[in-house]
Amino acid sequence: MKKILFLAGLTLLFITACQNDNPAAKIKDENVKKAQEKRAEMNKFPKMTFDTREVDFGTHHEGEILDTVFKFTNTGEVPLVITNVKTSCGCTTPYWPKKPIKPGESDVIKVKFNTNHKPGKQTKTITIHANTKNLTEVIRIKAYNIPKDEKGKEKLNKINKILQNKIDPKTLNLK
Repeated sequence: MKKILFLAGLTLLFITACQNDNPAAKIKDENVKKAQEKRAEMNKFPKMTFDTREVDFGTHHEGEILDTVFKFTNTGEVPLVITNVKTSCGCTTPYWPKKPIKPGESDVIKVKFNTNHKPGKQTKTITIHANTKNLTEVIRIKAYNIPKDEKGKEKLNKINKILQNKIDPKTLNLK
């Protein structure tokens, strides 16, 4: 008899515990507001607005070191953090701010380009890794470098012939 009463009491306990008429009533309004604010904050990004995204150095002599500055402003809603800046060539060296840039603030990315062993037309890409919506931003530098010696002129001539499709690049030994 005790077992039957115990099982009946346990069954009654399960039935009353499982009845949940309105689970939404248990959600607090303040928690809903906090979740909405968090979601709105997650949709905000910094934005890098550059004065220019490309600098053309024009014509220079091979071996010169060229430098420029790319000025930008954070026109987004949250601080901008640049985590890394990579270049398409070891001849190009970037310098960037390591501290967060607040909305409305401006800063610069400095770029140095060593034209040594780079005769002819050159285009270098600088990729900025940051917490922007696209995660990367791209800027470029261009230059035409007059070869400094016969070896550079020969290399430039070979490159030009390849570009004009007069020679198969596989047959040339460009070093």
